[in-house]
Amino acid sequence: MDSFEELLQKEHLKRTKARVMILRVLEESAPITAVDVYEAVRNKDTKLSLSTVYRNCEALAEKGILSRSTMMSDGLIRYEYAHGNDVYHAICLACSKIFSVDIVPLPDYKKQLEIKQDFEVTSQHIEFYGFCKDCKEREKEN
Repeated sequence: MDSFEELLQKEHLKRTKARVMILRVLEESAPITAVDVYEAVRNKDTKLSLSTVYRNCEALAEKGILSRSTMMSDGLIRYEYAHGNDVYHAICLACSKIFSVDIVPLPDYKKQLEIKQDFEVTSQHIEFYGFCKDCKEREKEN
């Protein structure tokens, strides 16, 4: 049994070809929209519709297998494979590229919020906005 099958079974979700393809696309991907996922899988299964991809992304997000977030000012929902640890993102304001960031901005912020504000953090999305290396270099050239 592969890990996706075990994961789906553990979350009481049926193992379907669409769900496995979606998980494979998102496993190593930066956060992407359902349209981007659809574009990535449609060559493998031409019968798969955009609405099927969207419904499955939502079902996987409801079970915590995918993270669902609205980044940037475009308002589009993006999905990312939830690896079980906190993931932070840097987003370029010029080209809209999204990078995973492997730093912890405030190592004990959850504990501090619990102690100082009596607030229990159950999930979070931390995003940094700025300009990527390529866009900064392009700006210097102009």
